[in-house]
Amino acid sequence: MPTTAGDIYVRSGDSGAFTAVEYVQGGWTTVDSGSTMRALDESRLKDGQVIYVRSEAKTYLCSKFIAFSTPGYNGFSNSASFAEFNFPSAGGGGGGSGDITAVLAGDGLTGGASSGNAILEVDAGLGIGVSGGVNINTGSTHFTNGVVNLNLFQQTGSMYATSNDINITGSLSIELGNNKNFTLFSGSRELFKINNEGVVIFTTQSSAPSAVLGGLYADLSGSFYVGTDG
Repeated sequence: MPTTAGDIYVRSGDSGAFTAVEYVQGGWTTVDSGSTMRALDESRLKDGQVIYVRSEAKTYLCSKFIAFSTPGYNGFSNSASFAEFNFPSAGGGGGGSGDITAVLAGDGLTGGASSGNAILEVDAGLGIGVSGGVNINTGSTHFTNGVVNLNLFQQTGSMYATSNDINITGSLSIELGNNKNFTLFSGSRELFKINNEGVVIFTTQSSAPSAVLGGLYADLSGSFYVGTDG
């Protein structure tokens, strides 16, 4: 419980102290043994407080539990527990000692060192720039050729064509301009087309093709034949 101080203490000069640190809640505390640590009154402890046990040469981290307040704590009075704690080891730059014996450049990097200061740099490579940060040089031949080569359709003269198989799972709409036709070929041989007026035009054939049920073809005289069963 809070205690009202009856006197006001003023430290004079650079010597002397108001109180011992073990009476300051949350302060770094050094105790002789683990039993002394566990005997500390919870009112002098704070969650996250570090305590050093001299006989064990170990540090502990305090966890403070407040009754009816700390989530998951079902006690009816405040309490505390202690867990062994180690500070992160010193290392890295600034002359510290660590366990890194070398810094090696992996794929896409240059530089590295096995002693002293190690500097890694990005290997620019083809189509990559590193001025002012890593960026893609979209104007490079490597980039433009790569984009063109990845396209489904390639320009061949005045047309765009592809030799890839095309699978369409949604709707397909084809818009024809004036005097343009939709034409199907087998190699260089025209098989079928639809003009921009919606007229279906069959390629006439000089001899009857293999009969296919439901199939339709036109001969040279313009007569149409339908494939039937049997």
